[in-house]
Amino acid sequence: MEQTFDTILTSLLESYESNPTQNIDTLINEKCKEWNLLEEQIALLKDIITYIDTFTDKATSLENAKSEGKSRKRWMLEEIDKITEGRSEEEKAQIVSAISETNEKMIEDTTAKE
Repeated sequence: MEQTFDTILTSLLESYESNPTQNIDTLINEKCKEWNLLEEQIALLKDIITYIDTFTDKATSLENAKSEGKSRKRWMLEEIDKITEGRSEEEKAQIVSAISETNEKMIEDTTAKE
């Protein structure tokens, strides 16, 4: 089987799914040795796994907030408060502006595709 990024990531995720209690870093290291991947490829896989874990955590957090009766907007505002805690007002404004611009771009892209 050809080792494309998709096949490597799929195989890694399937291995983890079959034994979710295993240490993900150990699994990645073992699989990367098995596949003879370069350090750059290993770093990319670890980044992808981190993004997946973060997405899962946020999705769970949102579902928990909904079950507590919080709106998506309220949850989002609380998450932004966590991200911006301890930052200057200027930094907070930049973060919120970047989020808003990204959201607008996503809406534009989605609308253009339809």
